[in-house]
Amino acid sequence: MLETRSGKHRPHRWGTYLWPLPFLAAGLAAYAIWPRVSFGASSRALARITVTGHVLMADAVNAHGQAIPLVIKNGQLWPSRSLHAGSVYDVRIAVQGPSWWPFGPVTVTHTVTTPTDPILASNHLIVSPGKPLSLSLSAPASSIRIMASGRISEVTAPVPQQVYSINSLGTVPGQQGTLTVETQARAWESVSMPKTLSWRTPGWLKVTTSPSVYHPIGLYTPLLLSFSQPIANPRITPRLSPSIPGHWIWKNNQTEEFIPNSSTWGYGPNAVINVTLPGGKNGYIATDGAYFPKTLSVNWATAPGSTLRLQELLAKLGYLPLKWIPSTPVAPTLPAQIAAMETAPSGQFQWEYAQTPAALQSLWVPGQYNVMVKGAVMNFERVEGMPTDGVAGPAVWKALINADLADQTNPDGYTYAYVSENLPETLTLWHNGQIILKTLANTGIPQSPTYLGTYPVYLRYRSQTMQGVNPFGVKYYDPGVPYINYFKGGDAVHGFPRASYGFPQSLGCVELPIPVAARVWPYMHYGTLVTVAPPTKSAS
Repeated sequence: MLETRSGKHRPHRWGTYLWPLPFLAAGLAAYAIWPRVSFGASSRALARITVTGHVLMADAVNAHGQAIPLVIKNGQLWPSRSLHAGSVYDVRIAVQGPSWWPFGPVTVTHTVTTPTDPILASNHLIVSPGKPLSLSLSAPASSIRIMASGRISEVTAPVPQQVYSINSLGTVPGQQGTLTVETQARAWESVSMPKTLSWRTPGWLKVTTSPSVYHPIGLYTPLLLSFSQPIANPRITPRLSPSIPGHWIWKNNQTEEFIPNSSTWGYGPNAVINVTLPGGKNGYIATDGAYFPKTLSVNWATAPGSTLRLQELLAKLGYLPLKWIPSTPVAPTLPAQIAAMETAPSGQFQWEYAQTPAALQSLWVPGQYNVMVKGAVMNFERVEGMPTDGVAGPAVWKALINADLADQTNPDGYTYAYVSENLPETLTLWHNGQIILKTLANTGIPQSPTYLGTYPVYLRYRSQTMQGVNPFGVKYYDPGVPYINYFKGGDAVHGFPRASYGFPQSLGCVELPIPVAARVWPYMHYGTLVTVAPPTKSAS
């Protein structure tokens, strides 16, 4: 027989488990309103705080027991007066719960150390001229105070910073001075003790040159500029005069070099090469801010071409009364001619004309640049349309070599004038081995004698008005004086009307009858030699 059992109902046990919940909720509510304070670091204030409850009191107590009131703003603690830097303070916060809070206020104590005084990273500063100065500190500061040149300035940062930029102290290179700085780690801290540091701007930029400017350089010698400091603007280049084919290169940031083009004449002989380096703030600037105090000018000079070779070419082209016979002819190429210009080939000179005046022959000295060579150069310059200064510079050498390569000889032949003061005074005109004429002439009176010696004609006028004051204090005015050939100062060979000729009458010039002066005129040129011999000499 089956027996059926029905189960009995047992009471629910949830109530057993839920009875603590009201107490837990009450505890959580109490904790939420329990007065308390939590602290955190702040980059500006003394500390950052989070408060539960009502703050009754906040202060900071130093090691001597002195309490400094604190103010809470936006969750941060701010001292009401200055605190000492790098000092330990006990921060006390008294907090009260709600008005119905059955317990008394809670006082929380937290120890903080104020930031130490930031110190300068360096006692010696190098200042770039005219640029702001950066002061680096060991730690962030809210402000710095600067005392320099009798002035005090203060720089404040909204957020403490470790690097401050101040106005330029030095405006040009080569300056120096001192600077006194006070720092303040935080606006509510005491100011540090003043610290004095020295500053200077870099010295003036300098440059040395190579090769030496005191010795002649070759036609293709590179010019080296070595700067005392690395250059910050290497795109700048000097100005080279005269303009020479070539290019400037930077070998490094302190060395610039000019390399002339070796396929040309280079600098040329007897040349002055000027290199101008811009100075000031618009010139070369070093990486440290240094620059030249002013624009600099450096000059080099090339060696003159061989005087012997100059004589060889002038003789070959008919500008000297000699002929040149080389031992070995120079090849008719530009490189060979340039080489011969520097080192003259061997050979011999011979007089071109059998009847060369002895006075003229006495002037000839192979390898010596004298009045005969100067006159020949002036005559060549005249033919080439160049300034007739008688200096064999680069342009003259270039023209001479080109004339030699083109076989362009003197179109006018060689002329020489000899003036004798033997009475009766005469002028003998010699041209291409022949005496063209011999005429009576007048030289200067004893009070205004004619220059003695040999000189090249340097200035010519077909007609000119001559005026001045004679040695006796009498003014003279002679318009239309014809066929004038100046050879020394105010002395010239020219035509002048006189009743007679052959004795001293002029104020220094060599006067000729006007018809004779007209005949002399086409034979004389710039560079024609005029010899004035004293009475003790006879005409050749």
